[in-house]
Amino acid sequence: MRLLLATALVTFSLAAFGDTVVDTMDSRGEISRISIKGDWARFEGTDGGKDGYMLVELKGARFFAIAPAERTIIEFSAQREKKKSEQQKVEAELKEAGDGPEVAGYATRKYEWTANGESCGSILLSRQAAGIGDIGRLLAALGGLNPDTFIPEEMRQGFRAHRDPCETARIQLGDEKISKLGFPMKILDPKGKTINEVVSIDTRPKLDGKLFELPEDYSRTTVKEMMEGMRKEMESARDKIEQMMKDMSPEERAQMQQMMKQFGNMPK
Repeated sequence: MRLLLATALVTFSLAAFGDTVVDTMDSRGEISRISIKGDWARFEGTDGGKDGYMLVELKGARFFAIAPAERTIIEFSAQREKKKSEQQKVEAELKEAGDGPEVAGYATRKYEWTANGESCGSILLSRQAAGIGDIGRLLAALGGLNPDTFIPEEMRQGFRAHRDPCETARIQLGDEKISKLGFPMKILDPKGKTINEVVSIDTRPKLDGKLFELPEDYSRTTVKEMMEGMRKEMESARDKIEQMMKDMSPEERAQMQQMMKQFGNMPK
């Protein structure tokens, strides 16, 4: 009895003070990982962050893209408030479609979403998974943010113009509904093919705090500063770009003109 009691206490302690690791798999079979410890989350791919990773300060909703090759930290800032002109770009709708299957051991509800009346597929959400403390904090930090607010104002119009309506609908619904209904466990396209799926949620590990530290010896910049640097580089290469465009096909020239327009450096 004492042994059983001691084992139960140890198990409870691990569950109560463990961190959280969520692994997801995309349609190509590639695994991405979200690691959460206290007020920080880390997003990385199969390389373990060697090619770059994202750190998120959950309490302050601050985002940092770390680029090891360039030894650079790019800080993102976003506002929860959105201008009225930016709020509704498509007619987005989310419909409940009953219980879904268990995903990674968690119960789900199925929802179907549409953009301008066209099917975009379905998503399986789990309130059970959202009830995990670390995941709940992650949803609270990310749920009310509009991805467009990370993009400099002069580039937003070009990005929105070329965005798939279903992606716009997912962003709108994410802001308004999805994050309140549960944690996304599986996303399927209109034909039922899996786009992304949670394959495991582990609430037992004790993660190394160094994984969530910003490298002190890296240079720091912001998205605005980075885009300004890119714009200056493009301006210095303006003559070469204009000469190159003369040798392009009409379709290639139109694509280049659109890209240049997004950067505010449209050749005459």
